[in-house]
Amino acid sequence: MGVSQPGTLTVVIDAGHGGDDTGGIGVDNVTEKAIVLQIAHLIALESVNSPKIKILLTRSADQYLAPGERLARARGAQAFLSLHLNFSYDPRMRGITAVVPDKADPHTHALADALRARLISATKSPDLGTQTAPLWLRRLPIPAVQLNVGFITNPQEARQLAQLAYQKRIAQAIVAALEEFF
Repeated sequence: MGVSQPGTLTVVIDAGHGGDDTGGIGVDNVTEKAIVLQIAHLIALESVNSPKIKILLTRSADQYLAPGERLARARGAQAFLSLHLNFSYDPRMRGITAVVPDKADPHTHALADALRARLISATKSPDLGTQTAPLWLRRLPIPAVQLNVGFITNPQEARQLAQLAYQKRIAQAIVAALEEFF
């Protein structure tokens, strides 16, 4: 993990799942782990010219990391975003949600709302709000948000999520939200 320059914000991007843990599986056997890893790489690329933020990835390949390993990679960072896709038994469900740990501070809630708003604007997906849950992210002493950037179980949304152009829009929205928020 590198050291950020003065005035730069270090944000860890955690591509959920990995290795034997595929996460959700959508139409055409597209996997959550592959989509969120691709989006994480695109976020890192999108941020290269940003003077305000430095992106670090918890994983850069298809490997499983336990929550403790993911937490350790956040050392020295000022924010942590975990990328996921949503799942529903109703294939019509679609949209974007942010999830924050229960008992998260107002700053974390505000970050989640800012990220979600940018994603909604960029993707035109339904806004399913910010939720709280007893996530392992609560163990981080920094703002930590899980972003569910779509439903892998919705055939239309899963096909969109598998497209590079759509993934780039998601990455650009996340970088823009981080630059504006911090």
